[in-house]
Amino acid sequence: MIEPVSADMRLAQLLGEDDLLLAQAPAAAAAPSPASPAPAAAPAPTELTGNAFEDILSKAIGSLNDVSRSEFYANQLFTQYARGEAELQDVVIANAKMSVMVQLAVTAVNSAVGTFKEITGMQI
Repeated sequence: MIEPVSADMRLAQLLGEDDLLLAQAPAAAAAPSPASPAPAAAPAPTELTGNAFEDILSKAIGSLNDVSRSEFYANQLFTQYARGEAELQDVVIANAKMSVMVQLAVTAVNSAVGTFKEITGMQI
């Protein structure tokens, strides 16, 4: 039997607090099965090194890791839905979030590559 979703869980889902969702999920849905991997731990905050390029690169890598975690979560939720352990609206929301994050990441990478090409093409 599928239990109703609490208002706190729905709010956490809408705000993108996926780790909080997994912690508050009902016992049946939260109990990891052998086929489902454990949720990823929250990333450690990046420390600034003073080197601007290194700082930007580490933030970009952290952001891409966030996109990867979002994709993993959406896939995990889809698998749970297929087993009857998650609701369709949860899967759709996670998929939409993941899609927006991937589109933003692709746009940012394309912009960075274009900027890099322009800079390398400049004559000094």
